[in-house]
Amino acid sequence: MLAKSDGLSLEEHIQDLLDVSQAFKIAFPALKELFGDDEFWNYLESSILFHDIGKTTKGFQKLMKEGKKYRFRHEVLSAIVAQNYTDNELIINAVLSHHKNFEKLKELLNEYDNNEKYNQDRWIAKEFEALDFVWIEQFLLEHDIEIKKLEINDLNKIVKKWTSRRAKKKISELEKFQNIFLSATLSICDHNASAGIKNIPIIKENNFNFLYNTKYDPYHHQTASWNTNGNALLIAPTGQGKTESSLGWLQTQLNTRQGRAFYILPFTASINAMTKRVSSKDKGFGNEALVGLLHGKAKFFIDEYYERKDGQSLKDLIDINKKIIKPFKVVTPFQILKWAFGVKGFEKGFTELVGAYLIFDEIHIYDRELFRRILFFIEWLIDKLDVKVFIMTATMPSFMQEHIKSTLKIEQEIRPNQELIDSIQRHKVKLLDSTMEEQKDFIQDKINNDKTVLVVCNTVAKAQEMYKDIKCSSKTLLHSGFNGRDRTQKEKSIQSDTKPQLLVGTQAIEVSLDIDYDLIVTEPAPLDALLQRFGRVYREKDRVLKESDEANCFVTTQLEDVHKLIYEESLIVNTLEELKEIQNIVINEDIVQSLLDKIYEPFELNEDNLREQFRGYLNNLYPFNIYEESEEEFFSQFDGIEVLPIELKDEFIEFIENKEYLEAEKLFVSISKKRYMANQDKITFFEYEGYKRVFPVIALKYSCDIGLTNDEVESIEDRNDFL
Repeated sequence: MLAKSDGLSLEEHIQDLLDVSQAFKIAFPALKELFGDDEFWNYLESSILFHDIGKTTKGFQKLMKEGKKYRFRHEVLSAIVAQNYTDNELIINAVLSHHKNFEKLKELLNEYDNNEKYNQDRWIAKEFEALDFVWIEQFLLEHDIEIKKLEINDLNKIVKKWTSRRAKKKISELEKFQNIFLSATLSICDHNASAGIKNIPIIKENNFNFLYNTKYDPYHHQTASWNTNGNALLIAPTGQGKTESSLGWLQTQLNTRQGRAFYILPFTASINAMTKRVSSKDKGFGNEALVGLLHGKAKFFIDEYYERKDGQSLKDLIDINKKIIKPFKVVTPFQILKWAFGVKGFEKGFTELVGAYLIFDEIHIYDRELFRRILFFIEWLIDKLDVKVFIMTATMPSFMQEHIKSTLKIEQEIRPNQELIDSIQRHKVKLLDSTMEEQKDFIQDKINNDKTVLVVCNTVAKAQEMYKDIKCSSKTLLHSGFNGRDRTQKEKSIQSDTKPQLLVGTQAIEVSLDIDYDLIVTEPAPLDALLQRFGRVYREKDRVLKESDEANCFVTTQLEDVHKLIYEESLIVNTLEELKEIQNIVINEDIVQSLLDKIYEPFELNEDNLREQFRGYLNNLYPFNIYEESEEEFFSQFDGIEVLPIELKDEFIEFIENKEYLEAEKLFVSISKKRYMANQDKITFFEYEGYKRVFPVIALKYSCDIGLTNDEVESIEDRNDFL
């Protein structure tokens, strides 16, 4: 009896699922606790035993052996068989839903009931009679299940319960979560087993040895973090080991109970860098199999960074990073928040988050609405899924700290001791009454004197201009206007042992990049953003700035075009006013908090009852359903549109002709909707043979050094050779 067209038997496939479920027990002990029934793992075993029994029907076996077309859903037959052996709806629902949602199944059941293909014989009855009852009886006996006479039972009532708005109102919260956990766990076991993955790794005690194999004693706030069991808020300056603090906290939590861990960062560059760091031997777990990443461009980084085993495709690697297999994932907040919108697969998302550990770095840097939604979702996850959270920041206003502590009921606030605060002498600010443009000679002089210099601009166009005009034998430009191939190479360069002497970038370099430069010249920005940028200067522990030393953090005060501001103008004005008072002195970390509190106007967290609306929406997510409208709402938040620079068309065609589709996709550049609309006259759509989608091509200049510019290449209307 075959389960797969590759010759895998049904017995072997089911045993593979049982093996995966044993690994699941170890990796997800909180599932049983939250399920509210000690029989959870027994229910899962029963679901596994019955989930593919419908594949014994003659039509499915002909599909496997001869490739003959077969339209009937095997899980319908599996659920009918399961109904004869159990009245437990959780098991029946899990078996019935392990491939299709109930909306689709409702349509199929209606089609089966009313089909005239068999001269008025019911289609379901016809397929049921074609089951191999001898095989089923023998299989069940081998698993100590008493044989019963099989009859057809109606599945419509079960499906209607979860698809009817009126019926769903009668379903308790416990029943809802029980169905989510059991059905999702069965699906995950099935997908893993089908992919040949029988092990679900966990992070072990020895994976944290790197925390203790250093020449430095841990800071007070690191030790305090490592000794904290439960939710915590860490407030410490940049470059003072917050990452190690959070990983030591994670070790303590895992000693109590296993669970998946998520490290949440805002920018692609910092996510990629953190993934490499946490995978490494000297600063991480020493095993890349433990660490995955998820963001919009993750497949490009995975292709560059992860080694493939024999016979393993890139698709396999990407799937592993998406699946529940990796115990530690570095992600954007959207990769978690999407489940709150009922995005397809939210049941698996919630199951992976059961008993999980979330580490947020600078949670406040997102816009106000996103900050609220993240906070309310964390609150819900703590309440419903027993999640624990570690939030760390160097640059958060006090009122936002209070919002976090009160909403998440955090009692443990961790700060460095005063001795460390007094010893931190890294930054001295000087305001430059000029535009960035007017500081090119100043920057060039520093380069000529062998200083390593970081230049941060607020727009891509300004960063490109500064990069082109400053002469340096070793320089790198990093911003959002590069394609996936070039961006990955630049991130490698920045993180290498021989970092570029000059790094020019935009705000993407603000958070969690472990780089150390001699000085920074930056355009004005809100204070928290500036402090993050300053954190890339004099970052190493041994670097101390004396009062007699010249400034190393230079901020220009004039903006050339206020209409291009990516920040609120009032915040920039307030920041510059406060910086006037502290320039040319070594910044004492004690005053940073007071400066932040002066600049930022407090806001209410629950404006317009957003919390109640958000929780109400979360509480109305039901398993086995689809939520297309909310999915659209979620994905509408993303601003990027993928375009192909026309200068890369020859490379694109070559890759497609060689069937190197991923290499072709790496050539696309993401631009904002606003920029897309402003360049409509330079954009046309093409469809190339061998590539399955129509895509926009833009006639703007592109180079691997500069990225996509605003300079037009030529009229795109004459490029008929591309069609």
